[in-house]
Amino acid sequence: MKVNDYIGRLKHTGITNAGQEAVWLMSYALGASHSAILSRKDFSPEETAKIEAVISRREAGEPLQYIFGGAEFYGRDFCVGSGVLIPRHDTETLIDAVKKCIAPEESFAFVDWGTGSGCIAVTLLLEFTNAFAYMTDASPEALKYAEKNVSRYGLEARTAVNQLPESCRAIISNPPYIPSGEIEGLMRSVRDYEPHSALDGGEDGMKYYHEIYSLGMRILEPHGYIILETGSMKQVQALKVSDGNFVFAGEVLDGGNFPRALIFRRRN
Repeated sequence: MKVNDYIGRLKHTGITNAGQEAVWLMSYALGASHSAILSRKDFSPEETAKIEAVISRREAGEPLQYIFGGAEFYGRDFCVGSGVLIPRHDTETLIDAVKKCIAPEESFAFVDWGTGSGCIAVTLLLEFTNAFAYMTDASPEALKYAEKNVSRYGLEARTAVNQLPESCRAIISNPPYIPSGEIEGLMRSVRDYEPHSALDGGEDGMKYYHEIYSLGMRILEPHGYIILETGSMKQVQALKVSDGNFVFAGEVLDGGNFPRALIFRRRN
């Protein structure tokens, strides 16, 4: 098969940028540059088998990040794979939200609730060199990736995995917030491959926000912060009035001018 044949196969599955993705996948499979792939007229049986292995996975809907084993977040690379949520650009707003609250040189501890790949905690530790992270997740599979990424950046001494502190300055979280009834309507690559436990926020998508507020009352120091990613304006409005123990303290907009990250401060 030729390059155009693989492009056609991906187009047939509804992938809009099939041409680019086909070249990426073929380049990954053969360890060759994009230009080298585009210049090839044909491929050996051995090369064809390697290409087929990755093209067929993408045809089935598997996310590129799982096939490649990595994803970018805040300009850094993170290991990901089946069983862990893929980092999203929108979630980078959480990092910017922390920067609005805490100075880069400050020493503080924080909890990354629902850490997944660990991209939030690792990024914060690299941006705040005097910080310490407590990384929690209910999924053992996700924690394996979190630990890989901690190790990748040499941050073992500044993390505690699946532990909670007695006290901390902030809780940061991208919790599951998609209403249960909307899961089936998600893109195939998300619905069929990414863990539903990292997506499903209960009937109204608010289930885990309440848990985080409760945790905040137990472990946040006075005037500490809860910083949350949100998924809809309905959730934003509900969160701003949902708990009298915390006051709304700011927001960070994503690329679509949606208030993706909300900042709350404990009253006392």
